[in-house]
Amino acid sequence: MKFASIFSKILLFAAATLLIASAPNDFNTTNRTQSDSARWAISADFLAWHASEDVASIWADVIMIGNNNTSSWGAPSFSFKWDYGFRLGAFYHLPCDGWDSFIGWTWFRTDARHTLAFQDNSLLQPEFFAGFLSGDIPQSMSAKWSLLLNMIDWELGRSYWICKHVSLRPFLGVKGGWINQSILTLYSNLTINKVLTNKTGREHLKNNFWGIGPSGGVNTTWRVCNFKSNFFDFFGDFSLATLWGVWKCSDVYKNSDYRTSSVNTKNSSLGGLMLRGFAGVGWNADFRKDKLHFAAKLGFETQLWIDQLRIATFQLQRLHDDLSLQGITCNCRFDF
Repeated sequence: MKFASIFSKILLFAAATLLIASAPNDFNTTNRTQSDSARWAISADFLAWHASEDVASIWADVIMIGNNNTSSWGAPSFSFKWDYGFRLGAFYHLPCDGWDSFIGWTWFRTDARHTLAFQDNSLLQPEFFAGFLSGDIPQSMSAKWSLLLNMIDWELGRSYWICKHVSLRPFLGVKGGWINQSILTLYSNLTINKVLTNKTGREHLKNNFWGIGPSGGVNTTWRVCNFKSNFFDFFGDFSLATLWGVWKCSDVYKNSDYRTSSVNTKNSSLGGLMLRGFAGVGWNADFRKDKLHFAAKLGFETQLWIDQLRIATFQLQRLHDDLSLQGITCNCRFDF
């Protein structure tokens, strides 16, 4: 109910702003964000992002047994590396009073790796459910966590100036796509039925999501300086989307002794909430008597996907953990 209430307020705000935008205004619009005579625009974003999911720290237990009957417990964590992606988009400026339509595709892929080597006086225990249920105890473990985001956005918005130096573009739209996560863990020198062997094990988890739903938000431009046909801006873009989606989760463990254990969970059909913010600096330039326009933006972008990870673990059963994507985004746009 809390998320639904927040989203309904955002939609009401966006709708009210769109209605205000459609009314005639007398503000000076010579400092515009795109050329009046341009009808089409293409854009490309370079993404340098970092992903994080807090629950990644419980993929295994490490119990160190010391002298004098002392012991300590640790939960090694994954750390996703910085990776690269892109966003491609196209605008069409409608002939009716500043309205535009945008469609864009965002692609980002990253992975994390972790290895637990054999140590004397240590005990490793798998935390993911299928590996735990097998009863096999490894001497060493290694894992790779892969994440792939594929999202498509469509927006209908209108740009207008609320004063000489501040522009708004409220929009409503639709967001849809996939977020697929895969965790592959390898176990070595298994203790099976309390007997140490040279057997190995392999566990594969999947947390695949697809969804579609309404989105809304506002793009803001704060004009700082004018240099004839060149403009320097600050900007802040904010949006929210709620997607009706399906989570398909699976967890299968197999060892080299042909023993298998698996966790069977029903697909989850639930709503997913996404919050996005993008802020930074921009530069704009008009060419050929305002018939062409080029813009560049550089800023920090963050996306928060609520309850995105839903795999099962021994301690917490099915998880509900947030996915955070954040980093540097560089955008270039050409209106023609």
